[in-house]
This record gives sequence, C-alpha cells and structure tokens, in this order.
Amino acid sequence: MSLKHNLDALPGDRELVLSSSGVWEKARVVAQPRNAARLAGIKVALCIADAGVALRALCVLDGIAQQILLLSPAAHADLNISLATRAQCDAVITDDLALLAVPSECLLSVPTIESLIAARAQWNGVVGEKTRWIMTTSGTTGTPKLVSHSFASLTRSTKIDATRGLGQKWGMVYDYTRFAGMQVLLQSVCSGALLLAPNYGMALNDKLMVFSQHGCTHLSATPTFWRKITMIPNSEKLNLKQVTMGGEIADDRILSVVSARYPTSRVAHIFASTEAGVGFSVADGKAGFPESYLSSPPAGVEIRVVEDILHVRNPHVASRYLGEQTVLSQDDGWVDTGDAVSIRDGRVIFLGRASGVINVGGDKVHPEQVEQVLLSHPDVAAARVYARSNPITGALVAADIVVVDPDAEVKSIKKSVESHAASLLERHQMPVLLKVVSDFDVNAAGKLLRNDK
Repeated sequence: MSLKHNLDALPGDRELVLSSSGVWEKARVVAQPRNAARLAGIKVALCIADAGVALRALCVLDGIAQQILLLSPAAHADLNISLATRAQCDAVITDDLALLAVPSECLLSVPTIESLIAARAQWNGVVGEKTRWIMTTSGTTGTPKLVSHSFASLTRSTKIDATRGLGQKWGMVYDYTRFAGMQVLLQSVCSGALLLAPNYGMALNDKLMVFSQHGCTHLSATPTFWRKITMIPNSEKLNLKQVTMGGEIADDRILSVVSARYPTSRVAHIFASTEAGVGFSVADGKAGFPESYLSSPPAGVEIRVVEDILHVRNPHVASRYLGEQTVLSQDDGWVDTGDAVSIRDGRVIFLGRASGVINVGGDKVHPEQVEQVLLSHPDVAAARVYARSNPITGALVAADIVVVDPDAEVKSIKKSVESHAASLLERHQMPVLLKVVSDFDVNAAGKLLRNDK
C-alpha cells in the first residue's frame, strides 16, 4: 500500500499539516498533477523545506517512482548534490535556490513536480508497487550513508487509526527528512492527526510558541531537545498528552523532569535508528529497558546483547548501505547497533556509543556516563562531554555545562559540580576542563554535538 492509498479513508477536508505555506487538507495533499504517470520509474531526490509541500510530493511519487531520496534542506547544496549523484538520481525537486543553481551534467534540478513532468524526460527505471525511500544517516562521523526503506517498513510500528488521530496535534522539532522526523510525520498524517510543522530552521522557542498557539498534544524530541525545552520560559503551558524521546540516552533525570513538567502526559522513550528501524519503546519512567525484552521483544523486533553491544534483528530493513559494500546486518539478519549496554538488576542500561569512547591512557570512558553524573547535580541543566587531545595519555575528558540559573555565580557552581563529580567518577573519568556555556549545538537529527578537540 502506498502513502496516498493509506490516506484514502480520511475525509477530504481533514487538516493534515500546518506549515509555513498554510494548512494542507487531505484533498490538497493527495491531489495528483496532470500526467503524473510520466514519472514512472524515476529516481528522484526531494530537498524541500516546507513539510506540506514535501508530503504532497511523497503522495504523488510513492508507488510511481522507483526511488525517493530524502535530502535535508539544512545540508549544504554540494553535499546534497553528492548524495543525489551517489544514489543515481535522475532529478531533484527542491525549493533551495542554491541547490537549483548548482550545475550538474547528470542531475536535473527543478522547483516543483509539475516542472519535472513538463520536462518530458524519459525515465528508464523499473516501475514497481514498492518505491524505495532512501534516507541518510545523521553523519556525525563523516559523510552520511544511504539506507533504503519502504513506506511499509517506515510505518511498521505506526498506529493507523483515523478515529484515534482526530483531535491529536503533533509538533515537529526534527528535520522531517531524518528517520525520527519521518516517523513523526507518518505517524501524524497516517492517523489523520494535524502535524504542526514550522520550518526546521526556526528557533526552538518560536516553534514552541507555534505549538502552544495551536494546541499541540504530542511532541517527540531527543533528550537534548527536551533539556532545551524545559529551560524555555512558559514551555510548561504546552498541554501535552504524549511525550516521546529518542535518538540519545534517556536518563532517569530527564524522564523525571519531563514527567513532572507535563503530569497529564504519557512519557516514553523509543529505541530506533535509520539502519535498524524502530525497535521498541519504554514507558515505565525508568532509564534503559527491562531485561525481559531480550527474550520477549515487545514489538516483534528481536534484541540481544553480544559482548556488551546491543544487536537487533528487523526483517524489514535493508542488509547493506545503498551504493556501498558495507553491510548493515550479518548473514543471519542481526544488526550491530554500536550501542554499548550493561545489564544491572534486571535492567539493560545504555552506556553510550561504542565508537564515541574516549581512550584515556588505556582506560575507556563513555562520554554519556560522565554526562549523566554531571546532570545529576541539581544546578546542571545540560551537559556535553568530549575528548581533549593530550600528548601523554592520548586524550583527556573535557566537559561543558549549562546551568539552571544563568545568573548564578559561575565559580562556586563549577567548584560544587567538580566536587559532586569527583565523588561519583573514577579519576580517569573526571573532566580536566569544565566550562559553563550558554547553550549547545545539535545536528540535524537533534543530537548533541560533542566537538572533540
């Protein structure tokens, strides 16, 4: 079933998206341009800032195009051209003037689907019922990789119920072209809810104002974003019914803070990735997940721990990155997530990314573990831990913190935080440099940028 067919049961006047271009009712979203069949078999890239415009393009292309590559409007035009070329796209539809201006011998850049149809190009692709949806990884360590999905795989865990969605309003803080953002978009529109989708580049406090004005009920974001949200004045005025966290470790403190801030909401954290798809969600208010999930996975996606690394087996995801020989899964279908875990008292606790370990003279330090200790101090609102190069040990641990009270005396807070950390951390885990900063940068997936130095 295609995206358009999935929306057929909704009434034509059901409002699905509120974006910078206005309200998009279902009839407007599914409207097919004349001669859309000319696009059969095309491999097309979409780089569109407006979520309403993008949703309409997806409805037209899914089931007709051979392949849709989703490119982030926040990325540089040269990178997007490179990704579209690697994916062997025939054309890119974009509202990015810089991308339209980039010359390319093998890639046609146009502003709309109608202009692409008018080009009357002949596409030599294979026409099939299942269009490949190509998504990029977050690219935190180098050039993003390309992962193939389908509408079916992306909506495997989506609750499709038009009656349930009536009255729900989902807020979009993610870049919708990323896996987490696409999950929000599809969950919202496929259930007939209203997606509140201000442009990705809008400041977070301005997005929250939009959500508040339009009665947002459901909001999904990374723990880093949630820490930012809780520091914004009047954010508690959001009348949320569902809070979801994903993309990073959800520690006990952020779960507790958000639950207290939005007492009428259901708070859940979800494990998912571009490569492995949606694994499972947890809504018991605790960090990690029950050890019982290893033997009885709640969402039908198998989970295991091998040498302290979490593996998942999801038959709905591709076995290798697009255009590369690098495999995503082993021959038996298991995907190494790269997430280090520890099993304690019947609970599987996330330690951090195995690839992000800081090697301090042979001792391994997970930045996320140090961050959780810093965050356990009552005056610390957010923390970022990263490696600082050292000629003797190879690396040392450094940290930046955002304090709860921006007017507080920095020197005394630093001393208190350092004393607190020293009581809970091993010597090699202790930050040798601790700085108080006003805010942290995040990448397009909403994840914390550690900025190793």
